[in-house]
Amino acid sequence: MLLFLAVGAVVLILSSGGGGEGITLTLYAPSEIYRGVPFELKVEVENQLDEIIRDATLSLNLPAGLVSVDNIGTNRAITSESIGDIGGRTVAKKTFRLLAVGLPDSLQKANVTLSYGTGGRSRFQASAEKEIIVNRAAVKLAVTKPERVISGSAFELEVGYENASRFDFSDVTLRMKYPDGFSFQSASANPDSLDSSWRLGALNAGSKGVLRVKGVLTGVGEAQFSLPVTVIANFGGEEYLLAEENVALALAPAPVNLQVLVNGRSDYVARAGDMLTYTVSYRNESGIALADVVLKLSLSGELFNFTTLDTDARIDSLANTLTWNAGNTPPFRLLDPGASGEVRATVRLKPSFPIRRPSDKNFFLRVQAEASSPSVPYYLSADKTTALASMETKVAGLTVVYAQAFFRDVAAGMLNQGKLPPQVGQPTEYTIHWVIRNYGTDVKNVAVSAFLQSGVTWTGLVKSSIDAVPLWNERRSEVTWQIEKIAATKGVISDPIEAVFQVRATPDVTEVGQYQPLMGETTLRTTDDFTGLELTSRDAGFTTALPDDRTVGEGIGRVIP
Repeated sequence: MLLFLAVGAVVLILSSGGGGEGITLTLYAPSEIYRGVPFELKVEVENQLDEIIRDATLSLNLPAGLVSVDNIGTNRAITSESIGDIGGRTVAKKTFRLLAVGLPDSLQKANVTLSYGTGGRSRFQASAEKEIIVNRAAVKLAVTKPERVISGSAFELEVGYENASRFDFSDVTLRMKYPDGFSFQSASANPDSLDSSWRLGALNAGSKGVLRVKGVLTGVGEAQFSLPVTVIANFGGEEYLLAEENVALALAPAPVNLQVLVNGRSDYVARAGDMLTYTVSYRNESGIALADVVLKLSLSGELFNFTTLDTDARIDSLANTLTWNAGNTPPFRLLDPGASGEVRATVRLKPSFPIRRPSDKNFFLRVQAEASSPSVPYYLSADKTTALASMETKVAGLTVVYAQAFFRDVAAGMLNQGKLPPQVGQPTEYTIHWVIRNYGTDVKNVAVSAFLQSGVTWTGLVKSSIDAVPLWNERRSEVTWQIEKIAATKGVISDPIEAVFQVRATPDVTEVGQYQPLMGETTLRTTDDFTGLELTSRDAGFTTALPDDRTVGEGIGRVIP
C-alpha cells in the first residue's frame, strides 16, 4: 500500500493480490474552510485495471468536528454511498457535502473507504484520509463594553457581527447567556425569547449588523462576571455554532461604598425571636459632592415582625422599605467626597416559624440597601448615581425535646407495677416519654441524654416511633438516644418522634415525706443542616410528683414509710 500526497488531495494506490492491481483513491477539499459553512469533499476512484470492479461502495467516516449535510439530525458519523460498477481504465467520482463544526484552527481528518468486488466472491478495500483545517469562524463577533461597570448602574454592550464567508446563511440567531446578577433593561432590537435571544434571519455573505443591549449588573466589591455571546445557524432543524465570544465584565468600585451588617456581623446566624440591629454604613467614593442622597433599605422575610421596627427612617409598611433622606438625615443634603456615616434600624423576629407545608424550611432574612443621588460623576453614563448592597441572613432551626413521666400510662401500652404513694423499700415502676419536635431546618446527629437518679433503675422495656431506641448505660446511670436525622417539619405538621422507656424506683428512708427524684435534666444536642450550628434543647428533670400524669393527685407522689 503506497500513499502519495498531492496538492489538495490524498492519493492511495492499492495493490491487492488476487483482486487486481491499480486502484487509486483521491480526496479533494477547499484550502479555506469556515466554521459553520458547508463545503464539498470530492472523491475520485480511478480503476487502472483492464477489468471491471463491481458493486463499489464508498464509506465516509467523519470526526466530531465535521458532519455530513445529508445526515444532519441523524447523529450518524459514517455515510455509505454506492457507486456501482467501475469499468476498466475509467474514473468514478462522488461528492460529499460536509459542514465544519469544529473550533477555528482545528485539524479534522476525514476517512474514506472503498469496498468493491471483482469476478469472484471476495471483496477488497482501499482507504484514504484527508486532513482538513477549519481556518476560522464564518461570522466575526466584536463586542464593545464600557471601561467601567458600576454595580447597580445601567451600562450598554454593543455586539457587532459580520458574515466573513462567501456563504449566505438563511437562519441565524444571536444569543447571550447572562450571569447571575444581570438584569436586562432594553435592546436595539426586540428579543425573541427570555430577553436574551435574537433571531437575525438571513445573513448573506459580507453582510453585517450591530445589536445594542442595555442592562444592570449587581454584585459585591470588584466581582468578575462572564457573559458568553454566540451566533447560531440552523441547518435542517439542527443548530450549529458559527461564532462565540466570552465577554469578561468586572465591577469597578461603586461611587458610594455601602456595607450592611446585622448585630455587627456580616455572617450572623439569626434565631427565631432574635432582636436584630441592621447597620448600613456609607462612604462617598465618587470624587464629587453628591446632592440629595436617598438611602433605602428593603427587608424581606416571613420571620420579620415589622410592627417592632425602631428607626428614624421613613417606613413604607406596604413595601417594607425604610428611607433616609435629607429630611431625617441632614448629611444627605450634600455628601462631600470622602464623607461617611451610618444609619440603623432595629427589628425583632417572630418567636415561631410560619410552617404550613413540608417545604417550609431553611428560612432567610434578606435586606437590600440602595443609595442614589441625581449628581453624576463624569465617568458614568447614567442619569443618577446609584450603589447597592445586600445581605442574606440564615435563620437557625429549633429542635425541642419534652420529657414526661407517668404511673398510669395506658396509651403507651405499658403496665407499671407497684403502688402510689411510693413506699420505702418497695419498688414502683414509671414510664418516661421523650418527645421531639423539629422546626425550620433539617438536623442530623441528634443526641438525647439524661441521668437516672439514686434508687432508680432501667427495666429494659422500651418503645420508639422510629428505628432508633433509647439505650441504658448502667455504669453511668445514663439513658441516651442517638438519631441520625430529623426532617424540618417533624412534629409540626406531622407526628413527633417519641420514645417511651420504663424505670423502677425504690425510695429510701431519707425521702419519707418528699417526692423521690426519678430523672435529671434531659438534654438534646444536634447539628443544624442549614446553618451548621449546634442546636440544644433542655427539659427539667422530674420526681414522683408526676405533674404530667393527670391520674395522680397533688401530694400522692410523696414517699411514705
